[in-house]
Amino acid sequence: MLSLPNLQKPCKDCPFRKDTLRGWLGATKMEEILNHKAFVCHKTLNITRLQCAGHMLMLGDSNDFVDLAHRMNIPLSLSGSELIFQTKEECIKHHERNENDQSSRLSRG
Repeated sequence: MLSLPNLQKPCKDCPFRKDTLRGWLGATKMEEILNHKAFVCHKTLNITRLQCAGHMLMLGDSNDFVDLAHRMNIPLSLSGSELIFQTKEECIKHHERNENDQSSRLSRG
C-alpha cells in the first residue's frame, strides 16, 4: 500500500500543540510556518525527513500532503487532533512573546 513520509501523531515538542511553551517561536515565526503548504517535523531534520503531523492536522486539506493523500486515496491515520490548536489564530496568539514574561525568552533546541 502506498504511504506518504509523515508522522502519525504530533511529537511531544510539536509547536502546534496546545501545551507547547508559550511564546516559544514568536507570533511572526508561527504565522510564517502556518503559511507554508507543508512542514517537516523539526525532530526529523537530521534523519529521514517526515512531515509534521501537527501541521497536517492544523491545516487539513490546505497542507499539500493531506491534499495529495485525499486525492490519491492514501490513508493517513493521523491522531492527536485534540492536542492541537483549533485555529491558526489561537496558535499564533499562544506563540506571541510577552517581553515581561521570562519564560517567553527561553529558547528551545
